[in-house]
Amino acid sequence: MYFDLSSRNPSHVTILTWVKKVGLYSLTKPKEIANDWIIILDESVEFGKHKLLVIYGVRASQIDFTRPLRFNDIIPLKEVSKDKWDAAEIKILLDELKKELGNIIYAVADNGNSIRKALELASIAHVYDITHKIAWILRNMYAKDEDYMKYTKILAKMRGTMCLSKISHILPPKLAVKSRFMNLKPIANWGNSALEYLSREKHNNSKEYEALKWVKEFDVFIKEILCLNQIIEKIETILKNNGLTEKTLHDCMNVFKAQQGINNRVDSFIESLKDYLINTKQMLSKEEKVLCTSDIIESSFGKYKNYLSKNQMIGITNLSLCISAFTSNIENNDIKNAMEQIQVKDIEKWTKSNIGKTLLSERKTILRKTG
Repeated sequence: MYFDLSSRNPSHVTILTWVKKVGLYSLTKPKEIANDWIIILDESVEFGKHKLLVIYGVRASQIDFTRPLRFNDIIPLKEVSKDKWDAAEIKILLDELKKELGNIIYAVADNGNSIRKALELASIAHVYDITHKIAWILRNMYAKDEDYMKYTKILAKMRGTMCLSKISHILPPKLAVKSRFMNLKPIANWGNSALEYLSREKHNNSKEYEALKWVKEFDVFIKEILCLNQIIEKIETILKNNGLTEKTLHDCMNVFKAQQGINNRVDSFIESLKDYLINTKQMLSKEEKVLCTSDIIESSFGKYKNYLSKNQMIGITNLSLCISAFTSNIENNDIKNAMEQIQVKDIEKWTKSNIGKTLLSERKTILRKTG
């Protein structure tokens, strides 16, 4: 065993306590004072009525721009839950971080109103996360587009009416609701596969053929979003692995050049993305390499939500300390130090200050048994 223990196997409650200790240690241990800090921040989607604000940090000089960020590259800085976050409240946390860390060069985040305004108030440059920027461009292009609305409406109807049929094996992918413009690839690939099937099918009276023949009407639309997906994949691979530099900017321009002229909408997408890259590079002209993705924090929220998936009623609790625990490093003795230095009462004190009354505790108060 890792700890070389001779006692019986620990219970799940004990293991959860260990995770919280590691998370709290990672969150509260002293941070280096330096002049090259970059912060990554985001609010979670609501768990019940609460939102969790998480701020990660990384020093620019310590980023390996040959690969995406990993959890042990980053340092957890803040984790606080509230019913609602406004810009003034977030600015208070940012000002605290300035005093604790030294100089914050810029922040990587989506373009949510509260975070964007808070960064303006705190005079911290805001790098718009590339994934959210692309989603914003696509939303402007397709949210009210007749072909997109009709196509996705038929996909949703197919899933609703054919899920128990004998041809359920041809069902389209499930459509995302809140993040539908962050990934058009599944519906594009499914449509393309359907078109390829229709082009080679000889027996036109098959049930599958009859169920899919409507896709021919969207041939141009499907090929358009396939083209956009190819551009997006190439650009994100370049920027998420190597950051935004003079070289990667040039590489992105070559990708755009190869796809320009296909149609007006593809050209419009390319021009919007060009403007984003050029403006971001100019804003941080003194920085040789710019981090432009907040994927690491999105991944943290995804893992945390997976922990809660079996009990949605639990809401945000001190188990959110696992988000900080993800960043722990065994080689740096983080786990050993956490076990020795963090006590249960420290977790309770942190919970009271940063989480408050949980959804589950409120439920128990209202629905408690009475004599």
